[in-house]
Amino acid sequence: MKRFFLILLIASLTVSFAFAAGQGESGGKKFSAIMGSSSLGGSWYPMASRMAGVAMKYADIVITVQSSGGGTENVRLMRQGQYDMGLCEPNVANYAYRGTNVFEKDGKYDNLRFLTNLYPLPLTAVVHKDGPVQSMYDFDTRRSGKNHGFSPGSPGSGDESSWLEVFEVYGVKKEHMNWKPLSHNERVMAFKDRILECVAFETAQPAGAIIELSAQNPIRILEIKGEEREKILKALPWYDYYTLPAGMYNGQDTAVETIFLGGFALANPDVPEDFIYKYLSAIYGPGLAEVQSVFPVAKEVNLDNALRGNANGEIPFHPGAEKFYKEKGLLK
Repeated sequence: MKRFFLILLIASLTVSFAFAAGQGESGGKKFSAIMGSSSLGGSWYPMASRMAGVAMKYADIVITVQSSGGGTENVRLMRQGQYDMGLCEPNVANYAYRGTNVFEKDGKYDNLRFLTNLYPLPLTAVVHKDGPVQSMYDFDTRRSGKNHGFSPGSPGSGDESSWLEVFEVYGVKKEHMNWKPLSHNERVMAFKDRILECVAFETAQPAGAIIELSAQNPIRILEIKGEEREKILKALPWYDYYTLPAGMYNGQDTAVETIFLGGFALANPDVPEDFIYKYLSAIYGPGLAEVQSVFPVAKEVNLDNALRGNANGEIPFHPGAEKFYKEKGLLK
C-alpha cells in the first residue's frame, strides 16, 4: 500500500512539473532558446549569460547560453538548428548572410535576423615586450625572414576572419605567415612558453586573458594606425578608430592606436516575435544597469549604439526587434 501511494505521489509530481513547464503563450509548450557566445575566456560568454539572466528575471523567458568557438561557429550552428540565437562579429554576420568569403561554399545564411549591437571589440595584437616583433609587417616571413608565431584565436573563429582581412590590407596572406589558430588555453600556454611571439585578440578591454598573459611577463601591443589603418577603414566599413589607454596591462606604458568592430546578437526567424521583444525590453529596460555592470566596456551597451553597424538593415531585423525599435523611435 505504501508503495502504491509513493508511486501515485511521484506520478502526481511529474504531471504537475510537466504542466508547469509546458505552459506558455497559447497554452502550448513554453519556448526556450539556446544561445551561442564565445569561449569561457572570451568576453561574450559572461555578457550573453548576463543578458540571458536579466531576460529570465524581468521577462520570464528561458535562454540557455553555450560556450562556443565564437561568431563563425555560432552562425553555422544556428543554420543547423542547434542554436536559436548567437553572438557574431559584424563582418562574419555579413559574410554569412550573403554567402561570401569563408561562407562561399555554404551559400547564403538567409536564416539570420538582427537583434542588437553590443560594445566595441578592439583588435589587440599582444607580443612580448622584450621580443623581436615591432610591427604587423614583422609577421610576413617574406619581408622579415623570420618565422614569428601568430595565433588569431581558434580555427574558424570570427577572430581568425578579422585578422585575415586586416593582414590582407597589409599585403600579407595566411601562407606568408606562421599562422597558428589555437584554442584559448593552448595559445595562452604557448605564449607564456615563448612558442608563440604573438597572441591576437578581438575582445572587450580590459581583457582578463591579456591581464593573465602580462601578469608575469611585460607585454607590448602592436599599433594599427596611419596609412594602413585608413585603408582598412575604407575597405572594411565595419571597423572604426580605437585607442587603448596607457597602463591597462603590465608593460603597456603608452596609449595604443588600433581599430575595433562591434558584436551582433542574432536570432533565427522562427524564434517567436514576442520572445525577442521581451528579451530586448528586459535588456534595455529594467535589466540595463545589470547588463552594463558585467565589465567596464559594457556601459557601451545602450540604445544609442544598439543599431550601430546595421542601421540600414543589411541583415534583416527580427520582427520582435523591429517592433521594439519602432516603439523606441529608432526605426520608422
